[in-house]
Amino acid sequence: MRTKVLALVSIALLLACRLAVAANQYQPAESPLRPGSIQPFDVAGTVTVSNGQSSTDELIVYSKGFGKWSSNLNAITETMVQQARSEIAKNGRVTAGGKPKTIELKVNSLRSEYKSFAHYYSSKMQFQVKLGDGQTIDKPVTHRSALALQDLNGCIAEGVMLLLKDEKVLAYLAQ
Repeated sequence: MRTKVLALVSIALLLACRLAVAANQYQPAESPLRPGSIQPFDVAGTVTVSNGQSSTDELIVYSKGFGKWSSNLNAITETMVQQARSEIAKNGRVTAGGKPKTIELKVNSLRSEYKSFAHYYSSKMQFQVKLGDGQTIDKPVTHRSALALQDLNGCIAEGVMLLLKDEKVLAYLAQ
């Protein structure tokens, strides 16, 4: 009997360790912005938005107890790039003339935490923007939501919103 109990406890501990180490894959996805979140802006010339993040190393973007989600900064940046392209197409007013423009995005971190006393998730993201004229801009982003997935995706969308409200970015696009 004692051997069976020890065997069951050992198996339970091994399963608990496996659960503690394993992480679910977080697949970043576009979180639509409300209409009017980004004001129309002038764009002189074509705009190319690219992914400047080469790292595909897995990192934990959310963990609570035994639950963990992992992703990689390249995939997160690619979601931001796609949403930035979409928002530029929706809100950019094309003006005559102007040279082609480039915007390189690079997400350097994204992490969501559960705030147990307040009952919401709070994420933080840091990204870098390199404009074709040589300017580099670092941006921190914070976001909150009642759902972890929406918190992470919403933080990426909030980053796009901040990007397309930045005075330096708007001035560059308009020249």
